[in-house]
This record gives sequence, C-alpha cells and structure tokens, in this order.
Amino acid sequence: MNKFYHIKYTLYSFFILSILFWGCKEDVGITINKVGQKPPSVSNVIVTPISGGAILKYDLPQFEDLRYIKAIYKLNNGTTKEVKSSIYNNQLTVAGFGAEGSYDVELRSVGVGEVESDPLTVKVQTLRPPYRLVLDKLKENNNIVATFGGLNLDYFNETKADLVIRIIKKDSTGKWSLIKSEYTNLLDGVIRIRGQESKPTDFGVYVEDRYDHFSDTFFVNKTPIEEIAIPRTKWARLGLPNDVAVRASGFPFTGIWDGNTNVGFLSTSPNIELPNSVTIDLGVPARLSRMQMWATRYSSLADVFGSAHIYDFEMYGSNNPNPTGEWDASWTSLGRFVSSRPLTGFGFGVPATVAEQNNIRDNGETYEFPDPITHDKYRYIRIRTYATWNGSYEGSSNIFIFELYLFGQL
Repeated sequence: MNKFYHIKYTLYSFFILSILFWGCKEDVGITINKVGQKPPSVSNVIVTPISGGAILKYDLPQFEDLRYIKAIYKLNNGTTKEVKSSIYNNQLTVAGFGAEGSYDVELRSVGVGEVESDPLTVKVQTLRPPYRLVLDKLKENNNIVATFGGLNLDYFNETKADLVIRIIKKDSTGKWSLIKSEYTNLLDGVIRIRGQESKPTDFGVYVEDRYDHFSDTFFVNKTPIEEIAIPRTKWARLGLPNDVAVRASGFPFTGIWDGNTNVGFLSTSPNIELPNSVTIDLGVPARLSRMQMWATRYSSLADVFGSAHIYDFEMYGSNNPNPTGEWDASWTSLGRFVSSRPLTGFGFGVPATVAEQNNIRDNGETYEFPDPITHDKYRYIRIRTYATWNGSYEGSSNIFIFELYLFGQL
C-alpha cells in the first residue's frame, strides 16, 4: 500500500465515523429560531379616566426585541380582558368596567418569542360607564313622554357606545314582558313605542352594554294618548288645478288607499315640475299623529330609492282650501319629512339592496308628525314633494304613492 492511498483511506474513515457520530445525536424537533431576553417594563404611566375605562400612556422601554405591550384586567362580572398595543403607539385603552371606581390593570412588555417582562400593576380610575349614563339621561324630565298610541323615549348616548335599550311593560295580571329592544351606537335618537292602549300603564326601561352589564330598571307610569287608524272608506282625490295629473290607466289615484301595496299611484304630466303636489279629501276632519307610506314601487328593485321615490316632502292640512290650488293661508304645514335608508345609510345614486327592497315591501316608511296634539283637525291633506331620490330639487319628476296609512284621532 503506497503512502498516498494510506492517507486517502484514513480521511475516508474519519468522514464515515463523523456521519455516524452526528447521526446518533438526540432529535429535539423544530425549535423557535430565536428566544429573546426578558424585556424591561414600560415606565412613566399616565392614566386618563374615561367613561367605563381609562387611557394609559407610557414610555416604551429601549429594547431591540420589543414586540408589543399588553394590559390584563378584570371586569366587574369577573371576566378577564386583554388589550394589546404595538410598539408604534405609546398608549392603550382599557374599557368595559361596569361601574365608576378604582381598578388594577397589569401592564407587560412582550418581546421576541413571547417573552414577557415582569408585570407592572397600575391603579386606574374610571368614570361612570356608558350604559348608566344613558339611563341617567332617560330619567330626566320630558325624556320619556306619553304620545299617541304609546311612548317616545329621547335618549342621549354621549360616548356612542354599543348599547341595547330595553322597554318592558306590566300587564293586567302583574306580569312584566319585553315590548321593545333598541340596538344603537348613535349619539342620540328617539325610541317610539306604539300600539298601546290609552290607559294608565306601568313601563320599565333598562340599558345593557356589550360586556353583559345591566343597569337598574327605571319605572314610569304613563297614559298613552288614544290613537286610531284613520278610516279610508271616504277618501277621494281633490284635484286642485296645480296638482300633478292622473294617468289614464295602470296607476290609479285610488291605489293610494286601496289596501294593496302592489298597486298604487304614479303621477304624470302636466304639473310634475318640482315642487309638485297631490291632494286628498279624507271625508272627515282628523288630527294626525303619524303616517305609514309606500312612496315607491317595490316590485322593481330599480324603483326603490329611485327617481320617482319621494325623498323630501311636506304635509299640509286644510278645512277650506283655496280652489285655485294656491299655497296660501288656507293651508297649514303639519310637518316636513325626509326619507332615509336605515339599513345601509347609502345616499343618492346607489342602487337599492334586496334587503332594502324587502324592508320597504314589509314596512313602508313611517313618519311622526311633530307636536300633533297642538294641531287642529283637518279634512283635506296635501303632500308637497320637494325632491325624489334622484337627488334633484328642480326640474320635472314623477312621484309614486303606492299606499298611505294615517293615524291619529277623529
């Protein structure tokens, strides 16, 4: 065996032994690429109380592997909450406390590999929570009032929190039942309870938040004002000279009160220049409290919130209208109303959704007359349209009225 062969054989043997040695090492599986060191805690924490919570501002630690800051705290009902904030922000908000007071919040810095700092416990002072603030406002004078057929509840939700306002009623046997749940995150609004008898009735109101907190129940005894559906058997068209014209067939004026929301009135020229009008003889004087109107043809998706769907209009009343049709002192304004799209909030020019079409079909649009108790009773009503859902307040525009219900007193 020559010297060169001996050296080659020795190197080859060493290589084989090395493979066997390393191949026999324990298999530890897949491991985290990097586990950082424990990060320092935040410092210089400043607490600002807010309704139902607090804003915590702090100085971030100077730490290369820092990933985020988190807060851990418990709500009044025992639920543990966790909030995280990135390293690009130096504050976080803790929310959901059910009562004003002092609470412990634990702050932790978190680094690479989810390595956490030692906890830093901070005392936070919270203000009165949103659900209680809303009930406080409802308790104030004139925020829950009896009206035609029920109650009006004017609420104010100053934090725009996600809340449910629930209304209950006691029946003749003393049993309480839920009659209305209003889900809202709006700043303010009016909850309308209808279909109630005109007799002294015990009602209750309480507010719930999304953290399963419930306010106390505020009880009131109210007597709704009697309200009926105004009979439509005597209704007729009063064709004043400057009202819109009626088509020869297909869309009869009587379709406004025939009880069929599939058949209704569509105007035609002349006199369709905006603003335009139609006039109805109710047959008897009536004081009006609210109306339910199908101001479009819902069988066609394109017509819902379309160019003939009434958007902005005013209702007038008279007992002795000027036969010339002039807008003079013989007419009294009962209220001006604007249509909306509550399911979507969309504006002009956006096609209706199927859900909006179904909602119009099933419910029409309901409008409340402002301060109806102060109005006289009127035999003749006149609908003056200022704009349709094409968005224009000028030019020519036909209008739909496929059904109209009026409520109030005779």
